[in-house]
Amino acid sequence: MSRTIEYISPRDLVIVGLDTTDREGHPLFDERVFLPLNEALVKNIIIYGIQHPVIVRREAGKCYVVDGRQRVRAARSASARQGDAGEHQVKVPVREVRCDDSRVSGIMVSTNELRTDDETLLKALKAVRLMDLVGDVHEVAIAFGRSTTQVRNWFSLAEADVVVHAAIRSGVVSASAAIEISRFPREEQLAAIERLSSAVGGEKVSESQAKEDRRAQGESSGTKKATATAASTTTANKASKSQVGIKRTWVRDALKTGAAKALPAEQLAVLTWFATGQSKKGTWFDTFRREAEAEMEKK
Repeated sequence: MSRTIEYISPRDLVIVGLDTTDREGHPLFDERVFLPLNEALVKNIIIYGIQHPVIVRREAGKCYVVDGRQRVRAARSASARQGDAGEHQVKVPVREVRCDDSRVSGIMVSTNELRTDDETLLKALKAVRLMDLVGDVHEVAIAFGRSTTQVRNWFSLAEADVVVHAAIRSGVVSASAAIEISRFPREEQLAAIERLSSAVGGEKVSESQAKEDRRAQGESSGTKKATATAASTTTANKASKSQVGIKRTWVRDALKTGAAKALPAEQLAVLTWFATGQSKKGTWFDTFRREAEAEMEKK
């Protein structure tokens, strides 16, 4: 990261998702760009300016905000009010960072984690995006300052059914309870949400309640044989659930196996593209990808 500090107009800084149409697929997107503007921060900037530099990355002559979105948003409002009053308009102190997408996403996550406590579901979705970029659960854990076990729990939560996510956002279940429910096969997740929310009469479902419900469902037949059968079915369903759709993390792990090494080069090229976004030059898939992209760009 550069030690040089530049002062730039807040309107000349690009906030991905707010100033662009990019969303989750972009490494610099952060859901918090849509939070309500912090009026106290705006007033503070009008009086004192911005004390801590914003981190940016330059792309094609533009400065994209890596860390400091809320400060830039507040500075824009402060600058507009100062301009209307005929006063000197605040500028934003920035430091430039030069790194690739995976590194810049790690910086974005770690600096935000030091200042704010995101809701668990938001952390989980961010963790999955960072995992798609870096491909290493240990790096993700370091960025968030959490254990790999916690990060894996977030992965499970992120892959839960959208009904589970909606239940968290509406306050029906706690995030910890949702993590427990996310370990069910998908169809059982829906049943668990409905069953638990009805049982507690509209109050938030806790982790202990979710665990008790899971245990009760496994033993509902009252026999060891039925319990064993239910456990076997759950395991099989979980394995099936994990294969729904293409998961980059799964493909990355699969590429390290002997089964992958035995594949023809053409098939490996496709899987490598799924996992990394890159394809080996000279393969049919690389040629297809380049020609298709050129054709789509013309459109």
